[in-house]
Amino acid sequence: MFKNHDNAPKAEIILNLQNILTQNKINSVLYSDPFLKAGFVAKLVQDLKLDVLYLDLDLLYSGYIASGMIKTPQNLTLFSPTFEALNKTLAKILVDLSTKKSVVIIDSLNGLFNILNKKKEIGKIVVSYVMILASMAYSTDSYVVITSMVRFKKEEGWVLSPTGKRLIEAKNGEKILLEKNDQGIVLNFLDKKMRSVISANSIPF
Repeated sequence: MFKNHDNAPKAEIILNLQNILTQNKINSVLYSDPFLKAGFVAKLVQDLKLDVLYLDLDLLYSGYIASGMIKTPQNLTLFSPTFEALNKTLAKILVDLSTKKSVVIIDSLNGLFNILNKKKEIGKIVVSYVMILASMAYSTDSYVVITSMVRFKKEEGWVLSPTGKRLIEAKNGEKILLEKNDQGIVLNFLDKKMRSVISANSIPF
């Protein structure tokens, strides 16, 4: 998927993605290319030393695990709920979060909207689910990572793609936009005006 070239411009390389996560904030990972997101989360899970509670709602990461392209990390608990099992799954994650410091990954916000598409006031429900998980994570000094497939609209800023629904704007939230260059995956920290790179050679597929 990624190729390195000797003439690629030099950039700061991030060796361990756990170091970019911020406690007591929602770490929002924004992308337009699902394969960039898959590379990012595969590297993130590989680097994490904490237990990972992974809510896979678009099934891309689960597909890489099932195919054997990514080895299942020992610290990973992977959830791929149906609509009927979603509340039960969220309850299980909340219990786990209440007992130990962990990283909860919601992948993706688009998938959460899709799985709840038959519900009325879907936006309020999605926000409620995210805020409940974030609140429990904060109480145990855990981390929250939410991925979202987005596009930029001049009038509204970043919105979910293709639905155009608004992102969840968390106070003091961290927003990281994924892009690609010849070195690998570029991380644009939108609120800090910083850029770093995950080397293509370190992405585990």
